[in-house]
Amino acid sequence: INIGKNAVVCKDIEIRGEIQIGTILHPQCKILALKGPIIFGQNNIVEENVTITNNFDYRKRKYVEGTKIGNRNIIEAKARILGNTSLGDNCVIGAVCSTKKDEVIPDNTVIFGDHNNRRTQTASANQQSSLHTRHLDYLREVLPKFNHVASDSQEAVTHSTHSTHSRKVKQTASH
Repeated sequence: INIGKNAVVCKDIEIRGEIQIGTILHPQCKILALKGPIIFGQNNIVEENVTITNNFDYRKRKYVEGTKIGNRNIIEAKARILGNTSLGDNCVIGAVCSTKKDEVIPDNTVIFGDHNNRRTQTASANQQSSLHTRHLDYLREVLPKFNHVASDSQEAVTHSTHSTHSRKVKQTASH
């Protein structure tokens, strides 16, 4: 596990396999690299109860699956990216929304609504970047105040419930 310098990883994160994290992971996320590495770009926001795996189990419903997550994306609570879908940069996957299996999501795509509607963001790149940066700064300040976080990969420990390659973020005092 490689946790980047500006990443914020809350407690109760289940992590298995080869993972590079340069992002913010809210509590209750699972990152399961069972069929190869999962590489996150920089400055992504992954909200509560999202599972990212490259070994999808169709019996469960809260999965995001893929091996490449670009930069500055927001994956909202309970979103699903199916198959070996690759997510570009500056995308938003809305709460409880999903992609089709094994697709390439272009940069600036927003998936929203009951029917997984899609549109391309029309806000200027500078405006979008400014809002996203403020959101990241806010989360980097607030999440450690109300959650235990791991500041680097040294704080990840072996978690033997699932396998010998499984890791769970260690609870560390932040108060």
